[in-house]
Amino acid sequence: MIIMDKKVNDILNNRRLQAQITANINFNTACLIPNFKKKYSEYKSAIIENARKKVLENKINDDTKILNIKNQLNNILQEKNLSLNDLQPSYYCSKCCDTGFVNGEQCLCVKEILNTLNKSNFSNKSLHSFNDANMTIFENDTMPKLYKLLKAWCNNQKNIKNILLQGGTGVGKTFLIECLATEFLKQGKYVVFSSAFEINNDFLKYHTTFDENKMSFLEKYLDCDVLVIDDLGTEPIFKNITKEYFYLLFNQRMVDNKINILSTNLDLINIKERYGDRIFSRILSKQNGRAFNINHSDLRLKK
Repeated sequence: MIIMDKKVNDILNNRRLQAQITANINFNTACLIPNFKKKYSEYKSAIIENARKKVLENKINDDTKILNIKNQLNNILQEKNLSLNDLQPSYYCSKCCDTGFVNGEQCLCVKEILNTLNKSNFSNKSLHSFNDANMTIFENDTMPKLYKLLKAWCNNQKNIKNILLQGGTGVGKTFLIECLATEFLKQGKYVVFSSAFEINNDFLKYHTTFDENKMSFLEKYLDCDVLVIDDLGTEPIFKNITKEYFYLLFNQRMVDNKINILSTNLDLINIKERYGDRIFSRILSKQNGRAFNINHSDLRLKK
């Protein structure tokens, strides 16, 4: 379950309050119409009587009377361009009524809010998609095959939860992980896109914070369905922080069976030397990880 921070709660509360205020204004407007109050009272009484008969007398509901009164009310409300539906809150999310929960389970609208809030993690630019890919710039069919393979993986991960893209500068790693992120966003998943440098800074802030805001630096990385990390290996190594928190992050996400997509200039040997066996095994175990080496000339020179 995603931990809802203050921003998410504020959005839900504002949506719920706005819906309730609008319904209240509409009801007060309806009360100015002659005969509305009397007929509305009949409507509520009929609903209560039907419920009483069902519970106490075990009778099958006869909704004829209720429907007749309802039609009369809607005719009365036309004077103010209203209907009975306008007198009830019209929530942004009809499933959870803007509470964030349905039958004790977190509503999908929470992920939608988080994805909107996390657009700032995408460096204030639109992410590329597979539709933006120009396959004519590649010298052979290796990259088109990789694009096709990874696009298919987005729709069926099976046991593979970690994807690592390796290669030198300018070979298209960031473009490709943006395509993957966009594909998961289309599926309604909660995606966080960040650089290794930014995550490492949040590790440092978490480590040096000692108040109630401490968890806010890690929550999004732990909670998201898909974590996309660009340029792994470019961040500085902070003693007792970088390796330790990367291990905790990848280990918890492995336990939670969540998706990680990473790009790096490092080869597998360098990754293992830099981060150690524990982190390496969490990223690229045979059971849940795959690495792809992108090895061709700088694509930026061909544009």
